[in-house]
Amino acid sequence: MRRTRATAPLSAFAVLFALFTSMEVATPARADQDTSQRERGACEGAYLGWLRGMVDGYHDLSAGPEENPTTIRQRVPTPEGLTSADERLGYGDGLEAGFKLGVAYGVELGKAARMTDSNAEKMTQKGTEFLAYIEEHCGHLTAALDWNKTFVNEARTSTVTSLNEAQLTMHLAANANQMAIQAENLARDAKEAQAKGDQGLVMAFRAAAQTSAQTAANFSQMAKSHAATGREEAVQAIIDAQAAADRARKAADSIGRQP
Repeated sequence: MRRTRATAPLSAFAVLFALFTSMEVATPARADQDTSQRERGACEGAYLGWLRGMVDGYHDLSAGPEENPTTIRQRVPTPEGLTSADERLGYGDGLEAGFKLGVAYGVELGKAARMTDSNAEKMTQKGTEFLAYIEEHCGHLTAALDWNKTFVNEARTSTVTSLNEAQLTMHLAANANQMAIQAENLARDAKEAQAKGDQGLVMAFRAAAQTSAQTAANFSQMAKSHAATGREEAVQAIIDAQAAADRARKAADSIGRQP
């Protein structure tokens, strides 16, 4: 029963990761010519707001929907390429909408990466709401922006590219933590089996925990691979992923030891 509970969040998280990847792939294409300037601007701003909100929420678990999304207009510079007044106005609309949803998603993502309790259902809901916004305002495709030259902070040190790499690192950290939770649950099951003298079951739990620990280590290593392009926003996620891998290994190594 405990093993079933441990794998459920991980399965849900795999779905979330696939959902987010689909958002990423759909973003940098070109909008239809018939799209209004304001709608075009909303398309351009929504993904940036989503990324900025997600990263902020991940780092500040106290953030929530009550946070005023209008402040994001001052924090994220409007791309110089947006010359139309309507397009710039729409950009701000999309930025706010994406940011609000991204913060809610990011808070739960941060919990999934560092805690034993997170709300995968809420993450799915916010991801779905974001996709619905994109579909409503952009149709099939969104307007192209240069990810390497579009800044998403006042200091102009973070770009869409770096935030996108950072969010990938955060998802990897969350997956690493889910594997650590699974290894810890298996270690508790093994302890119970050992108390009953069932050495065969203990060894089975140990093998499963070792697999979880190795998978957590793999996620941690993948997270580190995004360090350079994710810049400062990826640092905490890399730390989280390594901490999860260490916990998973400790749990696996504890199985089979004499009390």
